[in-house]
Amino acid sequence: MGFKKVREFWEKSIVYRVFVKKYKRYFIIGTLSLIAVDIINIFPPLIIKRAIDVFSNEVNLPKIAVLSGLFILVSFLQGVCRYLWRIHFIGTSFRCDYDLRMAFFGHIETLSRKFFQKYKTGDLMSRATNDIGAVRMAVGPGLLIGLDAIFYFFVVPPIIIYLSPKLSLYTFLLMPLTPYIAYKIKDVIDKRFRDVQEQFSRISEKVQENTSGIRIVKSFNMSRQEERLLRDLCKDFMKKNLKLAIPQSLLGPVFEYITYMGIILLLFMGGKMVLEGAITLGTLVAFQRYISMMVWPMTAIGWCLSLLQRGNASMKRIDEVMDERSEIVSKVDTARQFVPRGEIEFRDINFRYDNQAEWVLKGINLKIPAGQRVAIVGPIGSGKSTLASMLPRMIPVSDRSLFIDGLDINTIDIRNLRKHIGYVPQDTFLFSEKITDNLLFGVETSGGSNNAGELARMAAIESEIQELPYQYESYLGERGINLSGGQKQRITIARALAINPNIIILDDCLSAVDARVEENIIKNILKNYPDRTLLVVTHRLPAVRDFDMIVVMDDGMIVEKGTHEQLIKINGLYTSLYTKEALEEKLN
Repeated sequence: MGFKKVREFWEKSIVYRVFVKKYKRYFIIGTLSLIAVDIINIFPPLIIKRAIDVFSNEVNLPKIAVLSGLFILVSFLQGVCRYLWRIHFIGTSFRCDYDLRMAFFGHIETLSRKFFQKYKTGDLMSRATNDIGAVRMAVGPGLLIGLDAIFYFFVVPPIIIYLSPKLSLYTFLLMPLTPYIAYKIKDVIDKRFRDVQEQFSRISEKVQENTSGIRIVKSFNMSRQEERLLRDLCKDFMKKNLKLAIPQSLLGPVFEYITYMGIILLLFMGGKMVLEGAITLGTLVAFQRYISMMVWPMTAIGWCLSLLQRGNASMKRIDEVMDERSEIVSKVDTARQFVPRGEIEFRDINFRYDNQAEWVLKGINLKIPAGQRVAIVGPIGSGKSTLASMLPRMIPVSDRSLFIDGLDINTIDIRNLRKHIGYVPQDTFLFSEKITDNLLFGVETSGGSNNAGELARMAAIESEIQELPYQYESYLGERGINLSGGQKQRITIARALAINPNIIILDDCLSAVDARVEENIIKNILKNYPDRTLLVVTHRLPAVRDFDMIVVMDDGMIVEKGTHEQLIKINGLYTSLYTKEALEEKLN
């Protein structure tokens, strides 16, 4: 039972999970090299002892020459073995850093919208940088110096006892204090380091928000207030670091103090024994060298414990994210080579974002034949965007409630599904890359059109791109900050069309362009993709009056459905919205 518990503890440790589990061979080679160094390190003091004893009796140059050569050989072997353990421990720790960082990033990409509502960007950035760095230090330098200290404790004391059992007793009197102090301090370090990392996350969140929203901060003249808020956060960060520094700073000096107290006892008792003839002067010198060697493991224990506790605290924060599971996953038996024709059917869909929240969609039933042009309209908050975001499975969908070409959407591989859907959400996002890279963002994996100019023409943005200094090679600022709202929207539309999708969804993504441009873009899409299913969520009703079907939503329900002419005859909500929109256009 005891062995089983030890094994379970070992397999749960960050050293095993992050380092040993994948890089066992490097761990074994590094450990053997470290053991070799520590064993070889036994000999220099013994060689010095022998040389002093030789000089004390007679001057024997051949013996001194042999001992000198032996000392040089031992030092060379130590250097070779030190090189090996540094490569296999420190070098491999960077591989672990890479693995953990990629696993963390890859896992975040699989998570749903609900996760990103729970964790802020700055917090995730902190975990992906500071915390992963702390784990690397724990499984690299922390593991190395910890093993080194342990081996010294196993190798050096037997030699000291062999040289003089009586003298070793005096020098080891204070050693039991070491594990006691380490045990008392480790939990304090763990808690305080976790506080430090959480405060760093708050700082990251604040900086990230102010950088992204710099125009808002400036327009409201809130720069000084935001600086004060950040200053307060940084002051708290400094205070928490100072609180952490106290136990961390105490570990090394306390352990060194215990060792040096042992050396004082050694000089006092050892000198007395040399005068009494109980030991030789060479033995005392060798004894002193070995005791000095014990200063390193005493210091190393403090350093190792500090790094391991920081690593454990950081690993807990990383595990919090890695333990999160997406609500949207592909089932094992999903269709992976499915190419949709574009027939869509919603069957009695009810949806809410949280179990305690109100229903956003209520009893939605809608069938869209393949290749049809469908507009979804209605007042703000009526559930239009929620309905549209179900198709690319941006939000979870219940089994047997949404079908594409007669297949339950949950039985279609999610990557394959999204490869055939061109989805443009309301919130436009562009990367800090060239315009071409943004336009062709999904082409590499999707095999769509690679003609950036043609895509720009369809989205009515070509002329404006050509006016830029480097045209399609122009770099965009963060989130496309150097473009207008309308320009960003049109580039995101072109990006969605680049993958040559079978289903195109435009979720109110033309609100920042005028009605004429919106109509031109829709006409271009219909012309270039005549057989594709097109869903447009919009408040501009004149732009979609020629669509095959117009779906009117209100309070999460479909209240009207039909062509423009049919809905006008009903004289209901659509007529009211259309009349109001037409009047606003005339006034403008």
